[in-house]
Amino acid sequence: MAMPHETGLKDAGLSGIGGFPSIARVASRGNKLATLVSAFAFAFSGVSFYETVLKQPRLAVFVPPVIQYARDGGGDTELFAVPITISNDGAQAGTVLAMELVVEALKPEAADAKPKSFYSAFLGEHSRNADAPNKAFAPISISGRGTYSDTIRFYPQGNPFPHTIQDKGDYRFTLKLVTASPRDPSWIERILRSSPPEPIVFTRTLPWLSDQMLNFRRANVSMHAADWQPTTSAAK
Repeated sequence: MAMPHETGLKDAGLSGIGGFPSIARVASRGNKLATLVSAFAFAFSGVSFYETVLKQPRLAVFVPPVIQYARDGGGDTELFAVPITISNDGAQAGTVLAMELVVEALKPEAADAKPKSFYSAFLGEHSRNADAPNKAFAPISISGRGTYSDTIRFYPQGNPFPHTIQDKGDYRFTLKLVTASPRDPSWIERILRSSPPEPIVFTRTLPWLSDQMLNFRRANVSMHAADWQPTTSAAK
């Protein structure tokens, strides 16, 4: 007949041996949890590194509801002053080398009128003072997560005649950014490189037209959007 204390020892021994699988299962679960946590931390670090270091420039363009139409050179040269904001959603800096603006009349009687191209010539508003200095447009560098805002004055490419603006009415604008790209991109840049922003198309209305005001008084005529909403475009 076994003594009570011997039975207790046997039960305790059996209980300890039987407990080993439970301890192993707990340890196994702990290892899996640690692996999952490590994998999540590694993935988060990779995403953070991409967003803060590797992400290529992604430029988006914003045009407000109102732009300005004016003339220079005693009325010979028409121009458009367009306030523009460019944002960079990438981590690396992006550079805008130039801007191109195509203007087209939408009036039915001007159906045979050809679109005219304008280039980014100067920065700032069109001054009523003919002797005011002009600040020439230069390539714009936009840092990662940064923005740039200024008014760009567009002048016609080539022969300024005939004028695109012949009368009041609606006109269609197509704005395109010419951006810099690496001449010899690395394999990482080839994989991560984003597309440049798509040209944006918007319509503005010229409410009135006066040759005297434009040619001799160097007035600015506001051209507004029908819905007064800003026009935007982002890279794909």
